[in-house]
Amino acid sequence: MARRHHAPVLTASLVVAVGLTVVLSACSDGQAPAPSSSSSSSASATPTRSASAAPSGGGGAAAPTAKPTDDQTGAPDDGTGPGTGNGSGVDDPSTVDWSTVTKQGIAAAGGGAVVSLTGSGDTWTVVVVGGPDGTETQSVVSATLGRVTSGPFPKAVDGATSAADLARTTTATTDAAAAAAAAERAVTGGRLASLVLGGPADAPVWTASVNAAGATTTVTVDGRTGAATAS
Repeated sequence: MARRHHAPVLTASLVVAVGLTVVLSACSDGQAPAPSSSSSSSASATPTRSASAAPSGGGGAAAPTAKPTDDQTGAPDDGTGPGTGNGSGVDDPSTVDWSTVTKQGIAAAGGGAVVSLTGSGDTWTVVVVGGPDGTETQSVVSATLGRVTSGPFPKAVDGATSAADLARTTTATTDAAAAAAAAERAVTGGRLASLVLGGPADAPVWTASVNAAGATTTVTVDGRTGAATAS
């Protein structure tokens, strides 16, 4: 009786063993791709993050080096350019108001009398003698602006010259402004270049150089009467 039951038990055991073998084999075959898939996924994820991070870092570093478009560090505007020295737009006025020019020179010197005028166009150097000691000063006056643009500065002259200049201005009744206008009238189209007071104290004479048509004419103006003579 016991022998008849051993055969089925063994048969069943064999069937179970074969079944487990098949199941284990199947499980082993199904798990093989899993590690490969996990490894591949992990490997591909890391380079992707690394590659995307590099450009991001490079883009951030470029921003501070960009130069502003409104950079105003250039040389400041110094105001130079086309124009005239007096800023008025007129370098050579057609006429000069000699009264204004001489008065500006006298005011800059603090008083006195004009003993000479030299220049051209807009710019005129006015020499003034004043004070009991015959001190002389000079200033540059703009005929267009009607004001001093440089000076006054002391003019170095010896004692004899300053004393003679002071004596002439005391006896002269024709001042520099009147003498300049008379000298220009004496020459057709004349433009004054210089005017100097000279002669003896009792007979002062203004000597002027007047330019016209490319030539220079000497004109004398009597310091007492104002009469002009071209020579």
